[in-house]
Amino acid sequence: MWQLLILLALWLGTVGLGRAELTAAQHQGLQVALEEFHKHPRVQWAFQKTSVDNAMDKPSQAGTFVRLEFTLQQTGCGKKDWKRTECKAKPNGRKRKCLACIKLNPEFKVLDRMVHCPIEMQTRQGPKEHQEAQCSRIEQAQEGAHRYYFPGQFAFLQHPASG
Repeated sequence: MWQLLILLALWLGTVGLGRAELTAAQHQGLQVALEEFHKHPRVQWAFQKTSVDNAMDKPSQAGTFVRLEFTLQQTGCGKKDWKRTECKAKPNGRKRKCLACIKLNPEFKVLDRMVHCPIEMQTRQGPKEHQEAQCSRIEQAQEGAHRYYFPGQFAFLQHPASG
């Protein structure tokens, strides 16, 4: 019974019902994504999150997979000051539409990540299949590391077709 309630709560969390804010895992994922974005050498200005369009987290054996779609807008501050609350979005600043896929372990340490933030004009041009494939790879990160195998577990699982 508890398993069904947990699954229901997780499903409600992914569709956005019953929550006005991000979960702890989603918030941590967003911070990781913003940090990763501002480390990029081509980024010279600080960007501010203007919206989170889609947020999902999915627990697994290895931790939690977080997928975020959010929008950033350029501020008047340099990229080293991106955490400062005084940095406000420029009205005509560049906008970025971001996709971030992050795998966190149970202690919320980053196992793997992918952050893709093209300039808003480029979002229609870039192939989404590549980003989706990267997200799937991130989601599967470290999943095989916690499995236990017992002697004979695979010896008799399938009976070959008699010929």
